[in-house]
Amino acid sequence: MKRTYEMNVLAAFRMPRPTRKSRASVAAVCLAAMLGAGGSAFAQSAADPVIVVINGSQIHESDLQVVDEVIGRNLLVREPVERRETLVKMMIDTILLAQEAKDRHIEDKADLARREAFARNQGLMNNLLAVVGQQAVTEEAMRKAYEEVVVKGAAANEPELHLRHLVFMIAPPKDDAAIKAAEQKAKAAMDRINKGEDFALVVGEMSEDPVTKARGGDYDWRMRGEMGREYADVAYKLKKGEVSAPFKTAVGWHILKLEDMRTRKPADYDKIRDRLAAMVASAAQLELVDKLRAAAKIERPDQSHEADKGTVGLK
Repeated sequence: MKRTYEMNVLAAFRMPRPTRKSRASVAAVCLAAMLGAGGSAFAQSAADPVIVVINGSQIHESDLQVVDEVIGRNLLVREPVERRETLVKMMIDTILLAQEAKDRHIEDKADLARREAFARNQGLMNNLLAVVGQQAVTEEAMRKAYEEVVVKGAAANEPELHLRHLVFMIAPPKDDAAIKAAEQKAKAAMDRINKGEDFALVVGEMSEDPVTKARGGDYDWRMRGEMGREYADVAYKLKKGEVSAPFKTAVGWHILKLEDMRTRKPADYDKIRDRLAAMVASAAQLELVDKLRAAAKIERPDQSHEADKGTVGLK
């Protein structure tokens, strides 16, 4: 158990190598910046109970939640009880180390202030974005996104094709004799089809694709991205009921028949509500960021030399 805890701590605190001055208290800085070395910043209430007291410093349930959100994603353990215990031990060690660092006067106040400012700004940012996202996710907004992205997107795409195919394998693939033999088989099959024989019947007697041969060469419904480039280039030029001329790919010679085509039905609204909500929230958050950037005066002294060369920095 101790070994597991140590592995989880290492994973959770994975970060660039610290400077010599702060090496002994990296973990402490990480959590102490959020919790405060002297104890929790949260007011105690029945809904936010104290879960541990360390030399008089109280740690609340809400503190545990904050730590889980910030560094919990890096924990190796996933089992809830063990995960919680690992986080609690990490918090205890962090407070103990922070208190010891203070007692030994091992402090870099400027560095701590920077870390605390960053942690606070990051927390405010995350809370604001969460609120903006939640407020944006309305039924009306999700319905609008569904129509504009899903429904219109499906209609704008190329149709979905129902194909049948004949396949004559080339083995070995770069052998000229094998390529010629496969081509001759394809031409023989094409002659039978041109004379009026049923495509599925010819497939059943001649095709070398064991998967589709038993079902008359049925290649199912497919979009362009679901078939090879050579197949798609031929398939999307066919008309309904038309059969292609034999064509070669890296694996063999082929003949396609277009049975039917249709516009792919968009996914049901209720099945993708969560994805739509995430899409709407993300769009609102990005819109806010763009708006704030556009309204702000952002100067980049570090890029002034680039501007002199004609490169425009952030304005």
